[in-house]
Parts: sequence; C-alpha cells; structure tokens
Amino acid sequence: MAIKQSIGRLLLKKFQRRKARGGFFFWRKKQKAAPTKSRTKLRQTAIVRVVKNVNQNVRANEPNNSKILKTSDLIRPNDPLKQSIEAFLLDQRSAHTRLAYGKDLKRFVKFLNYRGFERGVESLDRALVVAYKDSLLAEGLQHTSIDRHLATLRSFFCWLVEDGIIHKSPAESVRFLKPKRASTTLAFTDDEVKRILSLPNRHTRTGAQHLAILTMLFYCGLRRSELCELKGANISSERGHNILRLRGKGNLERIVVMVPQVWQTLKHYFIITGISTDTSTWPEQFIFRPIRNNRSRLTLKPLDPSMIFYIVRKYARLAGIKRRVSPHSCRATAISNARDHQVNDRAIQEFAGWSSPAMITCYDKRKNAVEKSAALSINYDK
Repeated sequence: MAIKQSIGRLLLKKFQRRKARGGFFFWRKKQKAAPTKSRTKLRQTAIVRVVKNVNQNVRANEPNNSKILKTSDLIRPNDPLKQSIEAFLLDQRSAHTRLAYGKDLKRFVKFLNYRGFERGVESLDRALVVAYKDSLLAEGLQHTSIDRHLATLRSFFCWLVEDGIIHKSPAESVRFLKPKRASTTLAFTDDEVKRILSLPNRHTRTGAQHLAILTMLFYCGLRRSELCELKGANISSERGHNILRLRGKGNLERIVVMVPQVWQTLKHYFIITGISTDTSTWPEQFIFRPIRNNRSRLTLKPLDPSMIFYIVRKYARLAGIKRRVSPHSCRATAISNARDHQVNDRAIQEFAGWSSPAMITCYDKRKNAVEKSAALSINYDK
C-alpha cells in the first residue's frame, strides 16, 4: 500500500511538470502560424525605417534655430519665449508703440486659442497667418488696421528669427492689402477754425485751458499724445521766438515755433489757472493738467488723451459741424493751411515731424475739396 502511494505521488509530480511545460499533446492548443509578409511589404517597412532614421539624424544635426513653432507655444509660452516676447515689446522706443503691439499680439493669441478648440495644435506657418488676415476681414476691420496687424506680426516673427527660436518668419511672404482709397480724416475750413476758437470762455479755468489746447492743435499741428506729454522743459526761446522742443514718433526731435497768438493764449491759461509763466521753475511738471479730479484729487498729472477727443468734438458740435472729426483733423488742417500758403515741402516735413516728405500729400486734405475742383473752372463758352 505504501509503495502504491509513493508511485502515485511520483506520477502526480510528473504530470504537474508536464502540464507546466505546455501540457500533453491531446489538450495542447494549436498555435497559429505567424503570417508571412510579402516582399513588397517587407521592402516598404525597410524604407519607412530608413526614412525615420534619416529624419532623426537630420533633427539631431539641425541647429536650434530650425525649431517649428506651434500654436500651443504662443498660447502657453515657456520661459525663453516669454523673455523674447518681453524683450520685443521693451525694444520699441515709444510707449504707445509698445501698447499697440501688445494689443495686436493679444488679439493674435486669442485667435489661435479659439482656432485650437476646432483644429487642435497647428504649426505656425504662412497659411495660419493668412487665415488670421481673413478673420480680421470677416470682422469688418478697415484695410489699414489689418495691414497694421500684419506689420506687427512680421516684426514679431523677425524678432523670433533673430533670437533663434524659429528658422523662418511665417509672415514674411504674406501680402498686405495696401488700400488705395482716400483717408477718412477730414480737415476743417478756415471759417470753421475761427468759429471753434471763438467758442471757449476765456474767463474760466476750463475755458482758458480748452482754448489753449485748441490753439496749439490748430497752429502747431501737434499729435494728441505730444500735447498731453508737454512739460515746462519743452518750452524755450531761440532767436527771439518762443519754441517747443518735441520728441515725436520714431524718437525724432523737432522744433515747432509758437506764433504770438499761441504764446498769448498759453500765457493767459497760465495766469488764470495760477501757474507760473516762467516754465523754467517747473521743468518736470505737465503743462496741461486736470482742472479738478473728483475721484483721486490728484491734479499734478498729464491730461488724459481721451479728453482731447472730447474737447475737439464738443466745440466742433457747438460750431455746427456735423461730420466726424478728431484731434487728427486739427493736425491735418494745420498742414493743409501751410500748403495753401505755399510753404515748401521741406519746412512742412520738419514741422510735422516726418521722416519722409511723401506723407505731405496724404495729409493735404484740401486737395480734394469740392470748392477747389478743377471742374468748376472748365468753360467752353468763351
């Protein structure tokens, strides 16, 4: 009996070992033979492997500046890209340019974010920039505004190329719209300027300030940003003339002479508001400040540029002018008036602070005046 038990245990162990190795032939599962690949498929597989290896070697040997920028890189930029964007904005000379470029880049990133919900992550290429241009057209933006957006992107991507973040600018070959239509900015006539300058109340602080602002706009042709940033140090005299030393667009410095009417109006504003007429005693204080500030009580700050819009439109409405005007209309009026009085182009260029004289014809708004049309002089009866 003991011998049978020992033989049974041996057979059980042998059975378990055989089962662990795969079992006996009568319950062993038949394994399917591996499918054989044809010669064509084997050749295609080998080509794909070779191409992958070549691409990997090319990427490994490529310099860092050949990186392809993705939309997600701009939506969530890493530290090097953040530093490059900040440096691009800080490199702009004017604070207004930095603000405008920042707004344009935010709008582009917002477009990428919205597009990402539909199409996912894309490469930043020329097709994507063209799609952005089409979206701006669909929103109804003016062609000049769209060209400004494209110019911002072109400058930004060229900056990234110089920083080595991308190899080629995707906006380099995108075409501008280059609108040929006339500007919508309209100038004032001489009679309208006289009516506007006669409206402010010279005997109140607010009226004296408004009159001084309007007079400087019409006689000095200042931009509203230049007007708001005027300080006591900008006023000086040279060869018996009171002058303004300005630093405008492109960090260009120019000198504008204040004719006696402008200087008298400015002195009257100083006297009635209690400001010293000797501007050398307050060189770092702004000339045009808030008369009152009910919110913060702070008046030693520059006048907000939106206030210049309000002043021009208010007195244009009181003068019976119903068309759309702006502070830029005053600048265009000054340049057109100088051209009407046969002032040479070089003097007008220096007066306006332009780097090119080609802008003169763009700002001459009276060349299209209907009362000066050549059609009115045509007569076949004589």
